[in-house]
Amino acid sequence: MDIVKVIISLIGIGIIAYWSGRIVEFIKLPSLVGMIIVGMIIGPTFLNLVPEVTLNIAPQIKDIALVTVLFIGGLGISLNQMKSIGRPAILLSAIPALIEGLTIAFLSTKFLGFTFVQGGILGFIIAAVSPAVLVPSMVELINKKIGQDKAIPQMLLVGASADDTVAITLFTTFLAVYMSGSGGEKISVISEIVNIPMTIVFSIAIAWILAIITNPLFKKIKENILKIVMVMIICLTIRVIENITHFKLFNSLLIIMIYGFFLRTYLGDMAKGIQDGINIIWKYGKLYLFAFVGMAINPKLVGEYFFIGVFMLLISLTMRSLGVLISLIGTNLTLKERLFCVIAYLPKATVQSAKAGIPLKMGVESGDIMQAVAILSVLITAPIGAIGIKLTSKRFLTVEGEEENEKLA
Repeated sequence: MDIVKVIISLIGIGIIAYWSGRIVEFIKLPSLVGMIIVGMIIGPTFLNLVPEVTLNIAPQIKDIALVTVLFIGGLGISLNQMKSIGRPAILLSAIPALIEGLTIAFLSTKFLGFTFVQGGILGFIIAAVSPAVLVPSMVELINKKIGQDKAIPQMLLVGASADDTVAITLFTTFLAVYMSGSGGEKISVISEIVNIPMTIVFSIAIAWILAIITNPLFKKIKENILKIVMVMIICLTIRVIENITHFKLFNSLLIIMIYGFFLRTYLGDMAKGIQDGINIIWKYGKLYLFAFVGMAINPKLVGEYFFIGVFMLLISLTMRSLGVLISLIGTNLTLKERLFCVIAYLPKATVQSAKAGIPLKMGVESGDIMQAVAILSVLITAPIGAIGIKLTSKRFLTVEGEEENEKLA
């Protein structure tokens, strides 16, 4: 009976998410905005139409969609592009998140009465950019040949995937410091911070080894469908390993994207066939990813902290934007291209939805306030970021072919 419920509900969610996306596209907004909104409406917060058994498997379904689009993102990065975007991508992975997280930590001590450690817990929940919003948007730009002259979408893809490593590591560090303080245990903050570059290096190494091992297998397999099945099994296995082991140096999302990059490097034109097949999975997967992201958002929790939360977020997002601009110093990007990067780095959704309730569950004082402000950050930045990317991408970035047309004219 549960299986029937799940199947029927998933079909219904897919149909509703598809049409909500089409409707908002009709009014020139990104489809994901409609999918997230409809997810909130049919989810537990409002109409509560989705069976609990379906909500229980939502994390697994989101994982399938997320690893799919991250792998596609990795396939969209060439070796030459990686060489040119390396330095700014590394800076984007750390500077904006650090500045925003520490800004929220400081503001929390002034406006919410938190200790700096409590503020750090909240700050680095909020500091993570959302792969669920940014990655699909950048993949779409790559497919449409927008911003390819300077590999801007690729740079943001790499930076954002490592950005989550920085934010989540520091979130768990501040949380561990708080819990150790209440439990009398000691924790080495320095060793935790050292884990950040180690995680990135370890993830790249794992992705490279995987690509070396699987590259000959892909070349031997002739049926494209078998290659796609193999890719999905590998990527989901990587995700499951992280979810089960919780090994600190293992960032599955970064591994999956870098694995896609290495496979493209080794397989060359053969990777195009794999990408076409994975794109079909993503076509349907995105319906569920954004709908389930919406279901995890509870606007009712925001309550009395709306105005102070908005004020704090305006300051922190300003500081985050400054961090993006600092990261781009020394690049050949124009002012408009830099502004696009600032906008693209605004949205929050995935990490905040997943981590917002953890402090409260673990007994952190004022955990309810942390949850409220974290959810508020999603409600404000996810639609603004998605809409901003859509509105500015063609205006601020070069569309392939435009330069040639201008020269001919």
